[in-house]
Amino acid sequence: MPGVKPVEPAAPGKKTSQILGPTGGEATVKMDLQDAKCYWNDAEFFQGDRISVNDECYECSFGRWVSVED
Repeated sequence: MPGVKPVEPAAPGKKTSQILGPTGGEATVKMDLQDAKCYWNDAEFFQGDRISVNDECYECSFGRWVSVED
């Protein structure tokens, strides 16, 4: 998957942002989350960054990981 960073599964005790299932394409986001970063095992990611773990792909979206089809 080009542009997708492979990562290890989320480890207990390390900072990992909330993981959400797929969205229907539209979502309501509070403006204070507009520039929120995502974390995975203490690593910092930015809006639009994608990761893959165990054949699942997630995109950083307003401080949360959203499951995406890649």
